[in-house]
Amino acid sequence: MESSSTRIKQVWEWNFYNEMLCINDKLDTYHTIAFDTEFPGFLHQTPRHSSEEKVYEDLKYNVDQTKIVQLGLTLFDDEGNIGGTWQINFYNFVVNERCQGQSSFQSSLNKDNVEKNGNNNLNKKNRRRRDAVDMLHFSIAFNEILSNHKNLKWVTFHGLYDFAYLWRLLSGQDLPNSTLEFSVMLGRVFGSVYDVKYMARFCEGLMDGELGLEKLSKILEVKRLGRAHQAGSDSLLTANVFLRMKMVYGFEEECFKGFLYGISTRTETSCPILVQFGLPMNYHIMQHLCDMISLPTCLPSPENLIIVQGHYDIMLVPAMF
Repeated sequence: MESSSTRIKQVWEWNFYNEMLCINDKLDTYHTIAFDTEFPGFLHQTPRHSSEEKVYEDLKYNVDQTKIVQLGLTLFDDEGNIGGTWQINFYNFVVNERCQGQSSFQSSLNKDNVEKNGNNNLNKKNRRRRDAVDMLHFSIAFNEILSNHKNLKWVTFHGLYDFAYLWRLLSGQDLPNSTLEFSVMLGRVFGSVYDVKYMARFCEGLMDGELGLEKLSKILEVKRLGRAHQAGSDSLLTANVFLRMKMVYGFEEECFKGFLYGISTRTETSCPILVQFGLPMNYHIMQHLCDMISLPTCLPSPENLIIVQGHYDIMLVPAMF
C-alpha cells in the first residue's frame, strides 16, 4: 500500500516553489489528496452532543478567528500507490492565549516550530519565521495548481475543521453563515470529499466511528510514519487507513462521498471552482502576474467581480505551473 520510498517532505519558503511544481506534476497521476491541518486550538469548545447548529456556530467562530499552522498533503491513486507526502509550515498565524485544547498544537510545535525560552530558542523562532511559508504565497500557488487538475478526490479524518481551514486559507474569506451554505461551498470548491471517521461508523469492529485516527490505525494494523499531530504524518496515515478500509471492507466509495462527521448535510458535487480569491489584494496580484508573463488577462474587472459574481463563482487565471 505505502511506497517503500515514502518520506514526508518539509516545505519552507526556500523550497516552496520547487515542491509546488512537484505536487502539480504528481497530480497528473495521483488524483486523490488526503490532507490534515494543525491549528492553534479552540476559542469556543463545543460540548459533546451539541446540536448541529451549535457545532457549526463554534466551527465558524474558531476558524474565522485563528489561522492554520501546518497543512499536510498526501497524494495517492485508486490502486493504493502513494505519490508523496508534503508538510507545509506556515508562519503568519497568531497563538491566542484564550485557545483551549491545544495539546495537538503544542505537540506539533514543540520541536519543529515555535520555541519560547532562551536566546537560542528565540533565534530558532526567528529562523522559523524567516523560513516558513507565507499564507498568501501558498494560496496563490495552490489555487493555480488546482485550476490545472479536475475531478480530484479529497480524504480527511474528522475533516470538518480541516476543510474549513483549507477553504479559508485558499479564499481569504470567513466561513459561510450556515451549515447549508458551507456544504454547498464544499461541493463547489472541492468536488468529491470523504471523511474516514464518518466511514468508520458503518464498518464492523470500528466502534461506530467513535475513535481517533491513532486508535483506528492500530485496529487496522496500519503503521504511522513520523509523529502524531504533525500534519504531514497525519495526512499519510489518513491515506493508508482509507486504503486499508477499502481493502478490508470492500465498500463502494460513492456511498460515502459528500458526508462529513459532525454535520448531516451531504455536500453535493458540482463543477468545482477552479480558482477563488477572496481578498482584493489577491485580485491585483493575479492581475499583475498576467501582465508580467504577457498572457491575456482572464480576470473579471473588479466592478464585475463585486456586482456580478457571487461568493463562489468561478474565476480563471493563467497557468503558472
